[in-house]
Amino acid sequence: MTSASRPDCPLLTDHTVTELARAGEIVLDSWHLYDGAGIAVDRHRSRFTAHLQEVFGVDKDETVAAYDHALAHLPSDGSWFPGFVWTSKGLRLVLRPFPVEHLRSSTTLLLQGTLDARKRPDIKGIDYLSQLYAHRQATDAGYDDQVLATGDGSLTETVFATLLIAQGGELIVPDAPRLAGITLEVLGERAGRPVRLDTVTPSRLLAAPAVFTLSSLHGVRVVERVNDASYQPNPALRDRLQEVLDEARGPVADLLGEGTQLPCASC
Repeated sequence: MTSASRPDCPLLTDHTVTELARAGEIVLDSWHLYDGAGIAVDRHRSRFTAHLQEVFGVDKDETVAAYDHALAHLPSDGSWFPGFVWTSKGLRLVLRPFPVEHLRSSTTLLLQGTLDARKRPDIKGIDYLSQLYAHRQATDAGYDDQVLATGDGSLTETVFATLLIAQGGELIVPDAPRLAGITLEVLGERAGRPVRLDTVTPSRLLAAPAVFTLSSLHGVRVVERVNDASYQPNPALRDRLQEVLDEARGPVADLLGEGTQLPCASC
């Protein structure tokens, strides 16, 4: 979709998520769109709706209508990373291309005991600016992302992903305040391995036989290094978990139904 062909719709914006977050409180939803399809998009919409009811007091029907309106404007081909951003003025769709060659199947993590200072780690977007700062600390130090910790030193997640330890046939996730990730939810139902919540300390993470991160953009990524500690990557397990996710990918158009009407006259 080019700016020349883009409809004159108030939901579509040239602002970035960062600019919208600087202008006021936001709630965010985002996921990878590839050739008009996404993984468990209906669940993303439901989580977004629930968060908006709590933060902004927005009626469910209004949220769903706005979200579906935005979905109807998504491209049907190519690789994209759409951001659904609810602001004080309503929904804004931030649509940016994300070439598939930029998708990563591995990652490196900085672990330095950084306190998870988010006010609402369970709601995506509210603490976006502080997350950017923590993420910049990691990239400035030469890492892809940073692990966050609670006040007692146990780990929560990375700045932009869920931590996942594979050990003894189980998938272990930190039992700590964090975002209820859709990617983790799908894996928990489909992977054929039990997912268990447990306390994850820095020493346990460093001693783990295999560590992964989960996100709605990159899916499953193998952690190759935490600080100076290198892991023996398990790409075969990563590929199996990613295949499970890909099986949950479906056309966005299926969520809209035939004859869906766009609510703004300019569309």
